[in-house]
Amino acid sequence: MSVHIEKVTIKAALPKGENPLPFFRNSTHDLLVTVKDNVPLEYQKLLGLECGFRILPYSMQDRYDTARTQQEVDAAILENEYLKATFLTSLGGRLISLYDKKKKKELLYNNKSIQVANLAIRDAWFAGGIEWNIGQYGHGFSTSSSVFASIQSDEEGEEFLRIYDYERCKELWWHIDFHLPHNSPFLYSYVEIHNLNKEKTSLYYWTNTAVKVNDKTRIFASSDEALYLDPYTTLGRKEYGYMKSPRMDIHPNIDTSYPNQFPNSNEYFFICDKDEMPWEVSIGEDGNGFCECSTSTLGYRKMFCWGNHAGGKRWQRYLSPETEDEYIELQAGLSPSQLHGLFLDGNSSISWTQAFGSISVDPKKAHNENFCEAKEEISHRLSHIITISSIMRMNEKCKNMSKIPPKRMIQKASGWGYIQQLVEGITLPPAFLFKEDSIGEQEKPYIEFIHTKKFPFKSTGAIPFVHPACSDFWKNLFIQAIENTKTSEQDKIRITYYLGIIYMEQDSITLAQTLWIEVMNSMPDAWTARNLAILSLRWNYREGALYYYKLASTLPGFFEDAAIAEEYLTLLLSDKKIKETQSLFDCLPSNWLSISEKLRMLRAQLAALEKNSTLIKELIFDTELAHIKEGETPLNELWVTYNAINYANTHGIPLTKEIEEKVKELYPIPVYLDFNMFT
Repeated sequence: MSVHIEKVTIKAALPKGENPLPFFRNSTHDLLVTVKDNVPLEYQKLLGLECGFRILPYSMQDRYDTARTQQEVDAAILENEYLKATFLTSLGGRLISLYDKKKKKELLYNNKSIQVANLAIRDAWFAGGIEWNIGQYGHGFSTSSSVFASIQSDEEGEEFLRIYDYERCKELWWHIDFHLPHNSPFLYSYVEIHNLNKEKTSLYYWTNTAVKVNDKTRIFASSDEALYLDPYTTLGRKEYGYMKSPRMDIHPNIDTSYPNQFPNSNEYFFICDKDEMPWEVSIGEDGNGFCECSTSTLGYRKMFCWGNHAGGKRWQRYLSPETEDEYIELQAGLSPSQLHGLFLDGNSSISWTQAFGSISVDPKKAHNENFCEAKEEISHRLSHIITISSIMRMNEKCKNMSKIPPKRMIQKASGWGYIQQLVEGITLPPAFLFKEDSIGEQEKPYIEFIHTKKFPFKSTGAIPFVHPACSDFWKNLFIQAIENTKTSEQDKIRITYYLGIIYMEQDSITLAQTLWIEVMNSMPDAWTARNLAILSLRWNYREGALYYYKLASTLPGFFEDAAIAEEYLTLLLSDKKIKETQSLFDCLPSNWLSISEKLRMLRAQLAALEKNSTLIKELIFDTELAHIKEGETPLNELWVTYNAINYANTHGIPLTKEIEEKVKELYPIPVYLDFNMFT
């Protein structure tokens, strides 16, 4: 097996920058998740644990558009007689293609026209291939960012690929080694995650695999037992039910092993934790398909589909603009569902091996109306191409190879791993190597802080440095610097701003408020005022939030970036403060509507309140939008309002709720605007 580096040409619209504002975690760390009466007790534990929104110290990747261009992206290629695997090392190590050379067939959904959209916890996410989600509930922090990558050699001289990084939110050190042995029809991934702190931490991991789907695609797993997420529960509440594949009580008339039979977006989780070798398989009409299996640690599987309704079809066309192909996601994780929590103890590690390849079965047997007989055929065939003993042997080999330090580096990522290792004096497992040359512009101020106990000079109102790690370790470093008698008052104030971010993230809200008010008294700027506005919202004090946002609009820094204006206008519009919204828009730079799609959407919502249908059309319906958030449907509301305004004007009648209901029937939302997740 060989590993080589090349450039892969894709047509893509990728992130162009990051939002400079800190986005604080939900005050409710856990999500409310309920279960139906039939869910076994053993799968009701740790529901919703640490599933609340959380990204700090990472920034939001919300700067992108729909201008897809031909781009050359760095890729690492693993290849043997059977398979060719293509990894995008600058995009989370995404395995974008797994090509079966014998069957001359792509095994994954290889997206060649990538459009990022607001589906990840950091916003930007793209469809296709296999991604590796580590850290927090949702698509991973690094899914649209570079990771470290190196080419390794095992004891027999065969090369393999390693990707790795330091996950700063949960303070986890992770690496994935990819092996494609000579004469192997399977690609293997060996994952290790380390918690090197004394305290336990919550852990999230799911492998997310996109495979092609049509009406004849059928899904199987090593277990028939599954939990399904009920999409018909009250808005904002998550509820699981129990099913035995292929039947689901909320869809009694469909065979759920055929994803395209679902009328809307749906997902279910196979409970495979009692299987020695959990597996999941996708089979096409001709009996050919994709299979994956793992050691028992990775004990759960998932199927996600967009559904056969208009909104699901539109989402797929949006994420893959230049193909009619459709996909589903086959996933594998450590917990019964993605809304089940998990802990990783202090000073401990977890590891497993997963295998990916192709499978071929008798199509008549695979699509037998008797699901049990069909599954028996799949299981029988799988046992002939990979066994429990073979994957366990590979797991042991991979574990030994993980002790080989990184050799030939082919991709660098951020310098935070180097900084954390430096300041804490950590001895890392041999799989990791973080060198000083990984330090970039974002990390340089923190290197200076480590050596001088102060940040580099920035003029008042300048965009702040990237957010600090929100751990007790960094909090104590900042406190020590502030308490140091040699630290100047001006430097103390600068450090105080960042210390406030840590306190806020750690739910010490009163302390964060005290620190930011100190900053405002000495060096007032829009960034600190904005944080006080967010803090006010945390206390449900909207008047206070509006006060601080208004104050921010008068302070240095407000016009450095559109981010604060986007938040302030959102709040004003939600309270229908039309005059204040109009006044603020009048003050903004003229080019901001063209560079900020969020502002364009907000201006269109203001136009709806102004009953200006012409402006709504100009801002929204005459252009292609990029910043569509999964689960939200602002375009529906604007479409109804737009048509209601026109209808009322044409007929010379007042705009009423009855008119809005009437135009819903007369002018259904066009396909290109329909991003509904459910019918």
